[in-house]
Amino acid sequence: MKKFEPINYLHLFIIILAWSSPLWLDWKLIIAGILIYYIQLLIFGNCILTKLEFASKIREMTFYSYLLEKVGFKFNRAIIIILADYVFPYVILGLSLMIQIVLKINPFIKL
Repeated sequence: MKKFEPINYLHLFIIILAWSSPLWLDWKLIIAGILIYYIQLLIFGNCILTKLEFASKIREMTFYSYLLEKVGFKFNRAIIIILADYVFPYVILGLSLMIQIVLKINPFIKL
């Protein structure tokens, strides 16, 4: 496994932005972000940053897997891919809907 490089820090920063987005980004823009994520998967077959970080031709790794393995956890990478693609985006969207609509907490960046 590679050492932590600058692109890894950029990827981590983007993931932190995504997970914190329900607090600062309008839920409609979060939906747009999810769509952009899926478009990149359709076009490139993987996250662009993940393709740059890991030279694999097939999609076998996510940044989440990389982080978990870096700290010593072993998971089924296929399950992490499913979570990253089909669960995490909707958890983030659900949190944003709960925070912004149910709790009526306004984000900093609105549509």
